Amino acid sequence: MKHILKIKDLLGQQVRTRMLIEQFAQTLVAEDEYLLDMDQVEFISRSAADELYNLMEERGHIILVNMSDFVQKMFDTVVIGRFNPRNLQIKDVPVTICPDMESLSHCLKAI
Repeated sequence: MKHILKIKDLLGQQVRTRMLIEQFAQTLVAEDEYLLDMDQVEFISRSAADELYNLMEERGHIILVNMSDFVQKMFDTVVIGRFNPRNLQIKDVPVTICPDMESLSHCLKAI
């Protein structure tokens, strides 16, 4: 079965948390197809966009349409991050263990 869902009506104009996408995912039928209409969604956090990407990868049959420039850029950033792994340039970085707030405060003051 195919569904068109207006995300603004379901999740609001600002999609800020991964948990919101996780809860939304639980309402979807795995075998069905979904067109997620992002019209009037002004903001999506990176974590929410990442979870939406996960949902699309896991379930398939999910298409996003009508994304604002900001939402599109955030989603693109997540996708690019998936295919360009982080490359740590610094090696042999010492790890300092701070078992309490006093030692953490002391370490931070030393920087």
